[in-house]
Amino acid sequence: MKKIFFIIALCIVFATQSFAGLEVYFTYTKFNSPQGQYIETYMSTIGSSTVLTQKSNGKFQSEIEVVMVFKIGDSIANFEKYVLQSPEITDTTEVPNFIDAQRINLPNGNYTFDISIRDINSDKPPYCFTDAITMDFTDKVMFSDIELIESYTKSSGESLINKNGFDMVPYVANFFPENMNSLKFYIEAYNTDKGLNDDFMLKYHINEYSSGKEVPQCSRFKKLKPAEVVPFIGELNIEKLPSGNYNLVVEIVSRNNEPIARSSYFFQRQNKSTFSNEEYEARAKQFDLNNTFAGDMNSRDSLVYYIKSMRPIASVYERPFIDNQLRRSDLETLQKYFVEFWVKRNYINPENEWYQYKKQVEKVELNYATTIRHGFETDRGVIYLQYGVPNHIFQSPIEPGAYPYEIWQYYRLGEDNNCKFVFYNPSMEGREYELLHSNKQGEMHTFNWTRYLSRSKSSSYGVSDTYNSVDNVSSGYGQNTFNNDWERRAIEEFNK
Repeated sequence: MKKIFFIIALCIVFATQSFAGLEVYFTYTKFNSPQGQYIETYMSTIGSSTVLTQKSNGKFQSEIEVVMVFKIGDSIANFEKYVLQSPEITDTTEVPNFIDAQRINLPNGNYTFDISIRDINSDKPPYCFTDAITMDFTDKVMFSDIELIESYTKSSGESLINKNGFDMVPYVANFFPENMNSLKFYIEAYNTDKGLNDDFMLKYHINEYSSGKEVPQCSRFKKLKPAEVVPFIGELNIEKLPSGNYNLVVEIVSRNNEPIARSSYFFQRQNKSTFSNEEYEARAKQFDLNNTFAGDMNSRDSLVYYIKSMRPIASVYERPFIDNQLRRSDLETLQKYFVEFWVKRNYINPENEWYQYKKQVEKVELNYATTIRHGFETDRGVIYLQYGVPNHIFQSPIEPGAYPYEIWQYYRLGEDNNCKFVFYNPSMEGREYELLHSNKQGEMHTFNWTRYLSRSKSSSYGVSDTYNSVDNVSSGYGQNTFNNDWERRAIEEFNK
């Protein structure tokens, strides 16, 4: 499975009103080949975030120094240091973004990957990050990582973005905004000539991240011939894919549709398109309210409250109704939506499913409600309803120099182990704790999160970053320097 670490913008932000800093997107992909294993690194730099200098020819250019070190234990296995130069420009009001790709030989093994990215023309410190990489290619039928691509064309020559006769411009992000209606990717299948006796079927599709359910109309098949390396470029239409968290899944499947090999890629989608009220009403007509528990709910205000409380566990297909049509719908439409929601979750006994959830809503209302928000609307309430009771909660309500904070630990959530959530109270009043950081894939991830806990505004810290995490192994702390005992304790508690 592909490892990604700071896929979202790494913004060096300073504690003044005049923000300045380098903004880059970075990821890597693991590949195999008859000549050996390697990774490709991709970096996209936002041109407007760089410092330009004027060259002797009168044009302007920025320069980014990149240092990558791959270690096995204390030994350096590979090392790359280079300077990335932007295109030269004459008009500094329109600075283009620019992309870099590198290919690095990396045999099978477990590596520590250290990277440093620095704007040479800036006096700001470099951005540094450490990640773990496992190269584990074998002789069995398997995939490379999935590489997202922005575009591809037939190649006219060799280049770092060329593979198997195509020049592929990498898409260095896992976020698809509303104006992007196509998801393109590249992948390689290995050893199908050894493990399969005949043509094989490759399936690629999109799953909801939370439920694992396949998204309708986002699935394709392709029949391919076995070979030592089988390259494949795929594309899916995501124009109608609602906002939410997803996995792109690529599989080699048997004739019985059983997966033989699998690779997946987490991504996020933003899309304002919603179901219309008429569509919801049409879908709900199948229910006879006289034979359901919702038929006894005759208070519209109460039903609105209950449906709002269901949002934390609603799918991306169910939330548009709650967000956009809830207030406008009549009582019967609300009743039908309500019962449909719970029938999907427990066809045999939807009423019991609802009452079990209602008990949890009452608990978060009791423990996390504030003067202005219901418990299910608070960050702690949402996480509680989504994932259940934490296995362990560390509380620090009074800490000199720090805001009150809590660390919630879940031993296992789905396929993820040892998931942590950090909440803090920057107002230091009431029960309004905000989600600050998590190592759970798809949740808020804040680089150097302990620095936000500090009540000191004169800190010398120079690097900060907030983004939605796509890697559940990083603590989010890039530099092992601690100015306070409480900061060390917070990190130690998070890393337990």
